[in-house]
Amino acid sequence: MDFVCSVCGRRESETQGWRLVIEMCKPGTEIRNTFFIVDQWDAKWATDPNAACLCSSDCEERYLTVRHRQLVA
Repeated sequence: MDFVCSVCGRRESETQGWRLVIEMCKPGTEIRNTFFIVDQWDAKWATDPNAACLCSSDCEERYLTVRHRQLVA
């Protein structure tokens, strides 16, 4: 199975070094709050609809920066 980075679009079947961010929607809004960050890859969580797959620490940082801006806007 291939996984796609939610930031840069990189596609890989080998996910060594990849990270997951699991988010949940705030009821009644479109705001997604970060629930937790998983440093160890878990294919089960990676296929969860609330998961964002991130191929590097740079993509993780970019992803979380965008989410933070959405929360404070």
